[in-house]
Amino acid sequence: MYTLGINYLSESSVCLFKKNKLIYAISEERINRKKNWFGIPYKSISRLLKDNKIKLKNIKYFASHGLSALSLDAPNCEAFNKKIILIKNSNLSTNRKKKMINFLRNRQKHENQVISIRTKNIINQLKKKFKHIKIFDHHTSHAASAFYFSKFKQCYVLTIDGWGDNASAKLFYANRGKIKEIKKTETIDSLGYFYGSITKLLGFTPHKHEGKVLGLAAHAKPTIAMKDINKIFRYNKKLKNFEGLSQKGYYLPKFNNTFLKSLLKKYSAAEIAAATQKRLEDVVIQYINNIDSKKFDLALAGGVFSNVKLNQKIQLNKKVNRTYVFPNMGDGGLCVGAAALMLNEKEKFKSFNVKNMYLGPEIKDLDLNKNLRKFSIKKIKTKNNIKFIAESLNAGSVIGIVQGKMEFGPRALCNRSIISSAEDKKINFTLNKKLKRTEFMPFAPVVLKEDFNKYFYKIEKSHSSSLYMTMTFKCKNEVIKRAPGVVHIDNTARPQIVNISHNKRMYKILKQFKKINGIGVLINTSFNMHEEPIVCSISDSIRAFISSKLDYLMINDQIFKRNK
Repeated sequence: MYTLGINYLSESSVCLFKKNKLIYAISEERINRKKNWFGIPYKSISRLLKDNKIKLKNIKYFASHGLSALSLDAPNCEAFNKKIILIKNSNLSTNRKKKMINFLRNRQKHENQVISIRTKNIINQLKKKFKHIKIFDHHTSHAASAFYFSKFKQCYVLTIDGWGDNASAKLFYANRGKIKEIKKTETIDSLGYFYGSITKLLGFTPHKHEGKVLGLAAHAKPTIAMKDINKIFRYNKKLKNFEGLSQKGYYLPKFNNTFLKSLLKKYSAAEIAAATQKRLEDVVIQYINNIDSKKFDLALAGGVFSNVKLNQKIQLNKKVNRTYVFPNMGDGGLCVGAAALMLNEKEKFKSFNVKNMYLGPEIKDLDLNKNLRKFSIKKIKTKNNIKFIAESLNAGSVIGIVQGKMEFGPRALCNRSIISSAEDKKINFTLNKKLKRTEFMPFAPVVLKEDFNKYFYKIEKSHSSSLYMTMTFKCKNEVIKRAPGVVHIDNTARPQIVNISHNKRMYKILKQFKKINGIGVLINTSFNMHEEPIVCSISDSIRAFISSKLDYLMINDQIFKRNK
């Protein structure tokens, strides 16, 4: 029995369940090479069917999201009207009041058009192609992806993003396989738009570069710009919910918010980023602290939880017992949540299984041999490939590693990664130059599971966050001294652990490198050129290898270098 889940929003994606096991998932951008592409992922569906050797008639259930388009639920008029009244009664100038009110009215029309026209048209197309498809709520789909794979029997689930199905955040209680909505935050009070508008203000692209704001935040004190950033967004203690402070003259639920430009005249980009990151952490922690339970497990999904420093703060909160972040926390994970909701409803599954996040197309040696004729690269013959790679890393080489099935989600997990030694403090500059990137965050470390406690302070009972790089951890002195290339300015890092059952080849490379170098830590960054999706195919990998001028490329068990 197969179930197909479909996401058509940013990072359009599909997934396949066999009974209650997630066996395949891929984002359309990895195939069409258009980062954050949205729309019906027809190419991914075709690839999914081909790779799993099935046809559409073999699939019993189809699921997607966008429930408001079916019920034609309009954006909450009361929420918009209340915000407009607050602006009218504020001390803002008449001109600013007029501009902000006009925007809110246009925003309300825009959201209604998205629901009643764009989303409805997409769902109608899906229904024509997949006659029995079931449509679920956006945030409930996010919640399902988090709860059903958390292995928590009962927990709270918090979802936060830009907006979807007339909400920007929702709190759920999940128990015995059922997910119950407790409360929601309206689209007009979007925490995702708050962080995204600062991303835009600082010259970056929302939906792509929020991580740059996070990295930049570590280079200044948050207190310097805090007074003004606090005027944009807050946690409302009375309403027990998130609130964008439009009446203060700054916040609007949009990325391109011209009312924020005055901040650039008063503060540096780093000072604005630092205060913004602190505000994000503060309001989310305040929200969690007001959940009516003494101590609880918490599952998280939605694009805001791609913020790994926020996730660390949540795990350190005294009210939270265990935290789980679904590895594809953004809209790319909606296909999984919708499919899980379908299976829960139709087949009464209360839990779901996945072996790991290596769920995409597989690199096969037969395909490799066919592709080699197209490119100017040369195979290297060695007596021991693992030892050669480890010795090359120790000598300072930068190596692309492409193997097995592609990762599902935003993090490269050493199946489509670039690896190097982390001993050089300047590695960020030299490697980013090769990849034509402009990053502020240091590269992430990959580490042997048995060495994790030696190098990092453990803050969770399970290793789920470090398996999928969804959280930062405080570094111990040895990794700070021996591997500075993976340590952020605040002495944290976003590690990935590997064990022999998850990634045998990478585990062996780390073991051999540790034998030579004395430390079992390497840099792991995604294998892609600037502004491109992570490589998927063999040809993607070789093109990126040649363009980036890496030293070696390892595809499965074969090693290559460029022809001179």
